Amino acid sequence: MPLYFPREGLKFALHFADHLVEAAASARISCCGKDLPMLRVIHLLTAMALVCAGFGSVSAMQTAADLFEKAQKDALMHRRVALFTEALALDADLVDALRERGILYYYQGKYREAAADLTAYLEKGGGDIRGFLFRALVSMAERQWEEALSDLNSAHALDPKRSDILAHRALVSYELKRLPEAERDVTAVLGLHEDPAAMAQVLAVRARIYADRGDHGMAREVYRQAAALDPTLGIFQTWGDILSPEQASRIGLLGLIVLPALLIFRITLPKPKRRDPPPR
Repeated sequence: MPLYFPREGLKFALHFADHLVEAAASARISCCGKDLPMLRVIHLLTAMALVCAGFGSVSAMQTAADLFEKAQKDALMHRRVALFTEALALDADLVDALRERGILYYYQGKYREAAADLTAYLEKGGGDIRGFLFRALVSMAERQWEEALSDLNSAHALDPKRSDILAHRALVSYELKRLPEAERDVTAVLGLHEDPAAMAQVLAVRARIYADRGDHGMAREVYRQAAALDPTLGIFQTWGDILSPEQASRIGLLGLIVLPALLIFRITLPKPKRRDPPPR
C-alpha cells in the first residue's frame, strides 16, 4: 500500500547531511576499531536520518485507504470529491473510490466525469450494483436511452426485484417506444408495492402511455394516483430539465430547514398589501 514521507522530514534529513559534509575534518574516521571513508559514514548517517524522519512522523502518514475512509465521513460534497481524488492519486486501483467519486460527479451534474469514473470502476471488476445504476442515470440525463437500457438490464440481473431499477427501465423503454416492455415493468413495480416514489414514477409512465393513445381521461386519473403517492412528482418533473441534481438537493435541504422553523417558531409571513387603482 503506498505511503509517503512528510516533506519536512526529508528536508531535515538533507539539511543534516549537508552539515555533515561541511563539518568533515578529515577524509577518514575511526569506527569500531576500523578506518572507514568519511563518505561511507555520511551515507550511513543520512540513511539513519531518513529512517528517523519517517518514523518520527508516522502520525502524519496517510494511505489511500485512510483518505477513502475520511471522504466517506465528510459531509460536504466537494471535499469528498477532493479526498477521493487524492486517494486515487496514491492508489489508482482503489476501485471503490472511482465508484463513489463517479456518483458524486453525477449529483454535481458533471456527467462526462461521472461516466468516465463509473466506466473505469466497472472495467476494473467493480461489482456493486450502483456502478450500473448511476451510469444508467448519467445516460438518462443525456438522453442516451440505449446505453441506459443496457446498464439497467445489467443492474436488474443483479437484483431482479429492486423497484427503482424497474421504474427507471420502464421510463427508458417508454422513451424507446417499447411500450409492452414499459408496461411490464410498470406492472412489476406496482406488484412489489414497496417503494412509493418508484410506484409514482411508473404510474406517470402509464399515464403518458394513455395520453399518447388519446385517452386523456384515464391519463388524468392515473396522474392523480401518482400524485397521491408522491406529491412532489409534478414539481420535479417540471424542474428536472432546469435544475441539476445538486441544485435540486440544495433546494430540498433548504426546504427541510425552513419549513420546521416556520412550524416551530410560528413565523408569520407578511401579507401582501392590496393597492387600490388610482382614481380616475
